Amino acid sequence: MSGTDRIPPSPQLTETGVMAILRARSAERFADISKVLVDAGITCLEITLTSPGAVEAISTVRAQLPDTVDVGAGTVVDAEQARAVVEAGAGFVVSPSVEPEVLRVARDAGIPAYPGAFTPTEILAAWRGGAAVVKLFPGSALGPSYITSVAGPFPDIAIMPTGGVSLTNIGEWIKAGAVGVGLGGPLLGDAADGGDLGALADRARTALAAVRDARGQA
Repeated sequence: MSGTDRIPPSPQLTETGVMAILRARSAERFADISKVLVDAGITCLEITLTSPGAVEAISTVRAQLPDTVDVGAGTVVDAEQARAVVEAGAGFVVSPSVEPEVLRVARDAGIPAYPGAFTPTEILAAWRGGAAVVKLFPGSALGPSYITSVAGPFPDIAIMPTGGVSLTNIGEWIKAGAVGVGLGGPLLGDAADGGDLGALADRARTALAAVRDARGQA
C-alpha cells in the first residue's frame, strides 16, 4: 500500500506517545478510568474485547468524552468483531496479529488499524496490508534494541511496542525509535478492581512525562 493510500495513525497517539490499554475482568469501571486518564493527558484509549462488556463500554466512553479523545478497540481478531466495534464508534482497531480481514474492515471504515507483529516478515506484511502503525507484540520477548534493528531495513515503518512496556522503560522504547507505546497493566494497576483513581492519574502523568523526556520535549 502506498503512503498516500494509508490511513495515518491518530494524533492522539503520535503526539502523546501513549496508548492506554484497558483490559480487565469487567468493563464496568472503564468509563470512570477513561475520564481520569483523559484528565491526566492520555487521549488514546484502547478498550480490549477480552474485557466483558467491552463493545458497550466503547459506546459509553465515546459518548461521554470530547471528540478530541480517540477511543478504539483492542484484541480484534476477525471481521465480525471489527464491524461490531466500528458500529459502536471505535476510532481505531488493534489486533494481536496480522489479520487481513480486520485491516480491510478498518480501511473501509476510514479508521487506522494497528495489527500486531513479531518477526520482520510479519512487520512487513502488516505494513503492506495497510497498518497505520505496527504493534510490536510481545515486546517483552524482544526489547527496545529490536526496534532499532528493524529500522535499518524498514526505516519508514512506524512501530509501537506493547507487552513488556513499563513505567520505568518507556523512555528506552521511545529512544529506540518507537512512535509510541501501548501501556496496560503497569498503567491501570488495580484501578479496574476498585483501586485508587488518584494513583492511576499519577501513573498516567508519569508515563507521559517519560515520553516527553525521551523525545527531548519540555
